[in-house]
This record gives sequence, C-alpha cells and structure tokens, in this order.
Amino acid sequence: MKVIRIILPLLLIGLFSCGEDTSPRDKDCPKELLCTEEFVSLTFSPRENGMVIQFDSYYTQNLDNGETYNYDPNDNLPDDLSYVVISDAEMGEIAKDGTSLRFFGIKDNQVLIEQDFIVGHDCCHVIPLDGPFGGL
Repeated sequence: MKVIRIILPLLLIGLFSCGEDTSPRDKDCPKELLCTEEFVSLTFSPRENGMVIQFDSYYTQNLDNGETYNYDPNDNLPDDLSYVVISDAEMGEIAKDGTSLRFFGIKDNQVLIEQDFIVGHDCCHVIPLDGPFGGL
C-alpha cells in the first residue's frame, strides 16, 4: 500500500506535466505533416562593384533570441561565394510568421557588411520573407 501511495502521485505528476511543445517551429504546424528530406539553406551573395565579396568569416545573429549561428566560409563553392544566412538546422528557433536575423561579413578583423533579413518557415523548411537572399 505504501508503494502505491508513492508511485501513484509520481505517475500523475509525470502524466500531467507533459504538455505541448510550444517552440516557434511547432506553432500552427500539423503533427502528421510529411516533409521532403531536402535540406534548405538560405544564402546571401553580397557584391561590391559587381564582384561578390569574399569574407574571412561570417555569422548570423538571431535578433529575436540573441543566438549566433556560425558557418564555415570554406563550405562555399569558389565559383558561387554564397554565404549561408540560415538553414533548416536552425528552424526550431525560427517563428513561422517571421524572425529577424542580422548577417555579419568580416574581412581583416572588421565587419564589412551588416545585412538584416526576416525568415519564417512552412513547417518543413526555412523560407525567405524579407531581405536580399541570393544576391544584393
């Protein structure tokens, strides 16, 4: 009988403490949604005098929650020079109706470019809402 008095309250607490996940990614998304296995990255190709600027490093800051996303500049293709602003890997921190981001491009230890973007998601992938994605 003592075991039941101890275990029953623990089971009830465990049962009622499991609520819905309210992360921005899951808000208003159907639970049974089928998504493609494609991995989406939204990119930016800043230009100066018609030439894509090559940075030593870059990062994106989520202005809504303060998180910083670092990407390896060596992951870019030499002919492309597109810099990742945000990818599906960070979708859990992106609100469906929009999250403000700021891209920082650094060369010779100086910030050359600060560019603002707004991104959302369609419950499967990040989507561009505002900003010069792809090019400037």
